[in-house]
Amino acid sequence: MPLVFRSDVEFLRTRRDSMDRQVVMITGCAGGMGQAIVTRFVSGGWLVIGVDHNRDRLSGVSERYAGQGHLFEAVELASGDLGQQVAVLIERIGRLDALVNLAGISCGDALEELRIEDWDLSMAVNAKAPLVITKAAAQYLIASRGSIVNVGSPVGIVGARKPSYAASKAALHGLTMSFARNLGRKGVRANLLLPGTCITFLTCDWSDEKRKQIAEDNFLGRLCTPEEIASVVWFLTGKDASFVTGSVIDMTAGGLWGH
Repeated sequence: MPLVFRSDVEFLRTRRDSMDRQVVMITGCAGGMGQAIVTRFVSGGWLVIGVDHNRDRLSGVSERYAGQGHLFEAVELASGDLGQQVAVLIERIGRLDALVNLAGISCGDALEELRIEDWDLSMAVNAKAPLVITKAAAQYLIASRGSIVNVGSPVGIVGARKPSYAASKAALHGLTMSFARNLGRKGVRANLLLPGTCITFLTCDWSDEKRKQIAEDNFLGRLCTPEEIASVVWFLTGKDASFVTGSVIDMTAGGLWGH
């Protein structure tokens, strides 16, 4: 069930409003990086369709933007009816100009201890879900000549201790290039963003020593911020990036080469 219940009057007003405003769907919208991306699009005048599995954090995001026409919904990306849920959400707004597949999961262990269940879940959330969501959104993105930004990870290129995570992010890389190839002649762009290490809800408990150690792996000697990620996502969905598609945007400040 949706976290935000809207009256018929508000629903119709939002549908009229969306005719003039661009609309973005953001998965993982309640995380640290997700909230920064939501803020960037809201400040740019866009309507946001935000989905996340964390109901508590999602409620806070929903309350922050209450009454502005945005739509936030609790969704499990591994659910069997994900495509139908996404289609219903987009139709409630009536259009879609950009899709940001941000949500992901890091589960599993090193090769010898890796459980197949964790492999399957990683693939379901990090690779299958972006595919299902993009299939459900494609007709709307074609109509608006919109843009897709998939948020991957450097480990999709260089590997990681967790094969399940690295392989699922490598799959997302291949999906992104395929989206760009399949949809480019229909006016839709698709790009892959490799973010630098940020301090978010998942990493806020890191010690100063650990933060410093990780920061030393890149050329700038500091960690990335969620706001910096949000700015590049914003750029990739905008007119200034109108000839950018099928690209891998490295935001690791050289950290990719230090892995």
